[in-house]
Amino acid sequence: MTRRDFRLEMLLGLGQTAQVHLARAPDGTRVALKIPKKEVRQDPKLAERFAQEVAFSLSLRHPHLVRGLAGVPFGEGAFLALEYFPEGTLEDRLRQGPLPWEEAVKALLHVGEALGFLHERGLLHQDVKPSNVFVGQGVYKLGDLGTLRRVDDPSGEYAGSPPYLAPELFLGARPSPASDAYAFGVLAYEVLTGRRPFQGEDLEALRMAHLLTPPPRTPLPPPLDRALRRLLAKRPEDRLGLKAFLRVLAEASRPSPSRR
Repeated sequence: MTRRDFRLEMLLGLGQTAQVHLARAPDGTRVALKIPKKEVRQDPKLAERFAQEVAFSLSLRHPHLVRGLAGVPFGEGAFLALEYFPEGTLEDRLRQGPLPWEEAVKALLHVGEALGFLHERGLLHQDVKPSNVFVGQGVYKLGDLGTLRRVDDPSGEYAGSPPYLAPELFLGARPSPASDAYAFGVLAYEVLTGRRPFQGEDLEALRMAHLLTPPPRTPLPPPLDRALRRLLAKRPEDRLGLKAFLRVLAEASRPSPSRR
């Protein structure tokens, strides 16, 4: 299958490295068609990164990962066709107001399971945040696999968004499952309480908040509040593991307590 087999319908987004279109596959299915920019296709390093995204998207299969449907990794015809989510992202959903308790728990369990799946395969996501979580019919899926890297990647490079970046990454440490877990912790705090745990008017203020400010207590059930704040520990060696947090979250949802 080639890019010409898809009929473009409208532009969904334009990023630094690619444009994403709503398109129709030959069978009529609506897809999100990601097309790398010319400068990406012509730069060996950037082209390799896009090719890696294509490979990961087409090979990794989990109920809560966005599915890659077709793709060409290199060349003028490079593209990646992905599942399309008309309901948008978790970020879009949170702009409408807090999620009901049961929905918030479901979203976090789905994303946490997908992230754990990646970690079990020696992969890091590196950019867990609401805009990379897609909302389907009764399901939440972690997407944007362009930032994936192997845990043993020797390079010092890392991806991520400052509001969700683990303290050690601000200090030059290599990314790890613990830094992914921290980003998930910021996401969980935001989804469960309606606000992020760390605020800053600029990048330096945000950096210092991640490095020095303890995560505020929440009105969540005490075991979940403690687990969430442990997930946001400043030192990775003090951080609660992702699986342990998901167990506490699942337990807190039975029976469903009030979120507020």
